[in-house]
Amino acid sequence: MFVLQIAKHSAESCPMYEHKYKSMAVKWYEKVEEQAAKHKVKVLGIWNDHSGHAVYAIYEAPDMDAYMHFQMEPECMAPLAFNKCVHIPVFSAAETLAMLKR
Repeated sequence: MFVLQIAKHSAESCPMYEHKYKSMAVKWYEKVEEQAAKHKVKVLGIWNDHSGHAVYAIYEAPDMDAYMHFQMEPECMAPLAFNKCVHIPVFSAAETLAMLKR
């Protein structure tokens, strides 16, 4: 299964400028792939919209249980101090096409 994570923060809480959040963001970027692998979750990509104060990540997980355990790691929980996150299960175009053709 694929999961799209969208994390948004305000300009005032941007870790590029707010020192108290910078270390949390650095630790997340440094550890996210290691923490994901621990739960058999694969990081497919992470993109940053600096002017929109948002981070978009795509993960591949064996199931939602593994994904949620990954997200409960301390390094993944810490950025919630300055981000609002949504986690959306998504399907590839090929998966959607197969569903449509059933």
